[in-house]
Amino acid sequence: MINARIHGHDRTLLGRIFHHPASNNLAWREVVAFVGRIGSTEKKRDDTWGFTLAGRTATFLRPRDKDMEPREVERLRHLMQDAGLSPYSTEILEASPTPVKSDALIVVDHHEARIYRLDPETAGGETETTLRPYHPKGYIHHLSQKEANHRGQRAPEDLGYYDRIAEAVARAPRVAIVGHGTGKASAMAVLSERLREHHHEIQGRVVATATIDLSAATDSQLLALGRGMLTRDDRS
Repeated sequence: MINARIHGHDRTLLGRIFHHPASNNLAWREVVAFVGRIGSTEKKRDDTWGFTLAGRTATFLRPRDKDMEPREVERLRHLMQDAGLSPYSTEILEASPTPVKSDALIVVDHHEARIYRLDPETAGGETETTLRPYHPKGYIHHLSQKEANHRGQRAPEDLGYYDRIAEAVARAPRVAIVGHGTGKASAMAVLSERLREHHHEIQGRVVATATIDLSAATDSQLLALGRGMLTRDDRS
């Protein structure tokens, strides 16, 4: 079933989204309007927006300036590719909705959490949500910005970031977590502690965790790792 046709200026905009390297002058307001015409958009809290195309959803952070960052343009391109779009598309097809109760893979560090909904038996059916911590003034804040000492102690992190991760996987029957770094300072350790203390039911559905170098891992490798972690749980 045809969900929307792409023509005129929208065809030009689609081509710019698919251009390599990613554009650094793609207006956020223009992108939101375009996605709304061929799919749907939803403004969420913390200045994030959910974009849905053909049953696939990803969350994007509104930029501080008027233009999207190149990395976010690349993520938008991946969402569109998952929805069956190309630079030459003239229409978008309505896909079957993703099952509500699908397993979840959380890929987390102190900069962001990528949450993939996946069925361990069906490759290619993933949807992605990205959550990030926020500075009170609106800047994305990283762990390094929280390292100002108070009598020799590192200032506590914004634990609301980890609560939002928990909310995003609240309906997942099983959860696998992949993190970067070790020890109590790692984001995976902070998340695990937060789940134990405040989200007992979700913690009980965490079936496996793994630590890898996230900077060297591709999306395909992460998804394969997550599926493997869930498969091992099936066999246990």
